[in-house]
Amino acid sequence: MLSCPLFKDYLCKDDFKTSKGGACCFPELRVGVFEEIVPMGISPSKISYKKPGIHLSPGEFHKEVEKFLSQANQEQSDTILLDCRNFYESKIGHFQGCLAPDIRKFSYFPSYVDKNLELFKEKRVLMYCTGGIRCERGSAYLKAKGVCKEVFQLKGGIHKYLEEFPDGFYKGKLFVFDERYALSYNSDIVSECSYCGAPWDQYKLCSTPQCRQLVLTCPACQGQGFTACCVTCQDKGSKPASSPTQNSFKEECECTARRPRIPNELAQQAQLCRSPEPRPGVGEDGP
Repeated sequence: MLSCPLFKDYLCKDDFKTSKGGACCFPELRVGVFEEIVPMGISPSKISYKKPGIHLSPGEFHKEVEKFLSQANQEQSDTILLDCRNFYESKIGHFQGCLAPDIRKFSYFPSYVDKNLELFKEKRVLMYCTGGIRCERGSAYLKAKGVCKEVFQLKGGIHKYLEEFPDGFYKGKLFVFDERYALSYNSDIVSECSYCGAPWDQYKLCSTPQCRQLVLTCPACQGQGFTACCVTCQDKGSKPASSPTQNSFKEECECTARRPRIPNELAQQAQLCRSPEPRPGVGEDGP
């Protein structure tokens, strides 16, 4: 690719990221041309990737995070450490002290910013994602709103950061969109089994054929038959079902459909200050 004239002015060796894998992790190769590599839902002609945030090398980003975490009161800080990935990605690994939006698609990110614009006013935003791709569009969108003091992004994403700082400020696993589900660079486990609460961070697909949700269920709970993403799917999985067709797969399950599509951070903070809610059990919202 580096020798191809098409990529001469766009790629360098540092843009490539390597990790351990195998043929079983990548069952097929597809090459396509898309308007957006990771869909944000807004045309690049309206929000251009050519106007992104300031790129910080892993070393520079590390220093910024270190400075942010050293502050006595991070909630009153003029800096926000923003994870622009989906909730199931940040759930198993994230930077300490980050704001991780509870959204399930990157195409929800613009609406999240719009709904929580007050949160970003006069703030220095340190943004990061898996490999830096989503930040190109996400930081450009945030900058276009004209409310932030500054917008920075981690060049090369978490992947490049972990190559230099495996035991740095990123804790847990790095979610990847292939059959491996996650890459491990440190021994920290930041998530838990959705059923018993034991430390656990290895995803599996929901055992109900019609569901595509990921579930965190530890070996002990799997042994007891808890292999679905929620109680509703667990009940469905125990009943005989006809062979699913491609069209019968669901993008959302009952457990994710109950969650707000676009969370309001300031409203949630106010609610927590008034009366902290108990942790949902399996009988309520499930994982």
